[in-house]
Amino acid sequence: MASLLAAPQLLEPFFWVLQLVTGVLGCVVAWLSLMLINVTSLVTLQVASDSKAVAQSVIAVIWYHETKRTLGWISVLLVVCGTFLYAVVRTREENSVQQPQTEPLLTATTNCKPPDVKDDDDDSDGSNTVNF
Repeated sequence: MASLLAAPQLLEPFFWVLQLVTGVLGCVVAWLSLMLINVTSLVTLQVASDSKAVAQSVIAVIWYHETKRTLGWISVLLVVCGTFLYAVVRTREENSVQQPQTEPLLTATTNCKPPDVKDDDDDSDGSNTVNF
């Protein structure tokens, strides 16, 4: 612990700027995750994070020339197929829920007669009543 506190990097402003940026980005990611859960569901957040992990794996293979075993590529393929199928099912569910009802607001058979209102003279108890 003493060697950690004596590290010269602790005195550099660039180190603290990077720490601050990392902390702020971590809070933003957590806030966006909560917003995603509020708007969709926890399952959608899990699918999104799995998709992000697949993208990171593919970028690591392309950018850093990492090697993956066959089982690793099979797992990537499974996640991609699962994400695609989840998106298809979710889209179909949303489309079936969002189809508008084509029932008109007023039709020719709608009773548009105003309610019958009794006169004050007709009330024996002094209260106004409305009959529909």
